[in-house]
Amino acid sequence: MAVSERDIPRLQQIINVALRNGASIHQIVNKLEDALEGAYHPRGYDATDLDIATLVYRLGGRQLLFALNQKLAIPSLRTLRTRAVFTVITPTIGTIRNEHFDNNIHAVVLSSRTESVLCGVSLMIDEIALEEMAVHFSKYNKVGGLCWKHSHLVDPVLRTYESAVNIAQRIHDGHVHLGKELTVMGASCFGRDEIFPILAAPTCKSENANDMEQILTEAIDRWNATGAAAQVGPVWSVATDGDATRRAAGHRLFVKSPLSESSDLYGTLINMPGLNLFTGNNEVTLDFDFKHIFKRKYMHSPSISAGVVLNNGRIINSMMLARYLVWLPAFDKAAVTKLLYPDDPQDVPRGVELMFAIIKFSKSQHAIVNDSFSTDIDTRADLQSIALLSALLESILLPFTNLSLSLSEQFMLLSRYSHLAFAFFHAH
Repeated sequence: MAVSERDIPRLQQIINVALRNGASIHQIVNKLEDALEGAYHPRGYDATDLDIATLVYRLGGRQLLFALNQKLAIPSLRTLRTRAVFTVITPTIGTIRNEHFDNNIHAVVLSSRTESVLCGVSLMIDEIALEEMAVHFSKYNKVGGLCWKHSHLVDPVLRTYESAVNIAQRIHDGHVHLGKELTVMGASCFGRDEIFPILAAPTCKSENANDMEQILTEAIDRWNATGAAAQVGPVWSVATDGDATRRAAGHRLFVKSPLSESSDLYGTLINMPGLNLFTGNNEVTLDFDFKHIFKRKYMHSPSISAGVVLNNGRIINSMMLARYLVWLPAFDKAAVTKLLYPDDPQDVPRGVELMFAIIKFSKSQHAIVNDSFSTDIDTRADLQSIALLSALLESILLPFTNLSLSLSEQFMLLSRYSHLAFAFFHAH
C-alpha cells in the first residue's frame, strides 16, 4: 500500500542494489521503507541516468538539474562533472580567426591526447540547428550569436548601454544577422570513435565558395601550426555533406593536382584504372558523408522522380516497384506504399530500407530472370531491369553498411558502381 500511495525515486535502482549485495526479502523491504521516509537514497548511476542528467543540464541549466535531482534522484551536477567528460570549446564571436582554431585544438585535442601513436585525421564540417538569438558571454563581455561573416560590421563588446543599442540597431537594419545555424568543424581520427570539435561559428547561410575555401585552408594550416599534425596525425581528408558551397570549395582545394609519382600510394593506386587520383596539397582528399550520398539516391530514386530507364528502355518507377515489392513476404501493400511515398523525402533510414528491399527482391527472383523459356515476357523484362538497378544499389550500399568487407572488397564494389552508373548513363 505504501508503494502504491507514495512515489519512491529510483525504485528499480534500490532493488537492484539490494539484490547485488545479496540482501534478503526482509532487508529489501526495510530499504524500501527507509526510502519512503527519505532516510535512504540509492547510489550508483548507469549511462542512461547520466545521459538524462546531461540533457536536463543542457536544456534547463543547473537550477532544473538541481530540482530534478532532489525530486527524482537523477545525478547531480557534481556527479556529472565526476563521471562525465565536458568538452568546452571557444565560441566564434566576430569573424573566424586563427585564435579560434588554436584555442580549441589546444584545449579539446592536444590536452586530452594520451596516446603516442599517430593516425590519419579527417576534418568534418556541417551545420547544426541553432536558436536565433543574441547571447552575452560574460567571460569575454561580448555579444555572441551573430553571423560570423558580417559581425565585423559591429563591435560585439558591451562597453556601455549605447553598445547594446548599436548592436540591436545593426541587426534590425540587416547589416548583421542572427545565426540561423551553427557551422561546426570536428577532427576525427581514422579507426577511432572520438570526434574533437575545433570550430563553432554562427552562420546566416550567405557564405560563398571563396569563404568556404578560406575556412578549410585556415583549419588545415592551424592544425599543422599548433603541432596537432605532429602529435595526433596529419590531415588525410576533409569531409562534408551535400552542401553546394562546400562541395565547390572542396573541389577547388582537394581535386586539383594528380597524385605525385613519388607518393607511397602511387604504386598501388595507379593500377586501378578509372580511379580519380586528383588530390589537394599534401595529398589531402575530398570526402562526402555516405548518409548524404544515400539521401541523394533516395531523393532521386523511383519513389520520388518519374523513374529510371534501364534494360532497353524499361522504366522503373514507383508504380512498377509497388507491383513487385509486395511479393516479398515481409512487405504488404501498406508497407510498400510507405516506402515508396514517404512523408519526408530526406528520411535516410527509410531510403536505405527501400534500396535493401529492392536488392532482396531481385535476389529472390533469380529463377524467373534466368528462365529463358518463360512465356511471361513483360514480367521477365521487368525483373531483369530491376536486377540491374539492384546491382547498382548494392554496389554503393554495401561498402558503407557491411562492416565485414575487406578494403579490397569495398574497392571492388565501388568500382562496380562507378562502371555501372557510367554504362547506364551512356546507354540511356
